[in-house]
Amino acid sequence: MQLGLVFALAWAVLALVAGIALVTRRRWLAETITAERRSRPGRAAARAPSRALFVVIGLLFIVMGLFIIGWWVATSL
Repeated sequence: MQLGLVFALAWAVLALVAGIALVTRRRWLAETITAERRSRPGRAAARAPSRALFVVIGLLFIVMGLFIIGWWVATSL
């Protein structure tokens, strides 16, 4: 197996894991970021990041991972 292919497959797995984590933990992430921003003295009115933002980014990571795996399968046939 070529080194570049191993790197691509490792990146695909990391992208899938990160994407799934972003989609499933979006509420916790938004609440944690909001609490961190509000804990600073000058930022009491800081806005929370949208949960939809985490879903969109997570889905992009999932699609990227699936694309890399699909590309690998297509090239190995």
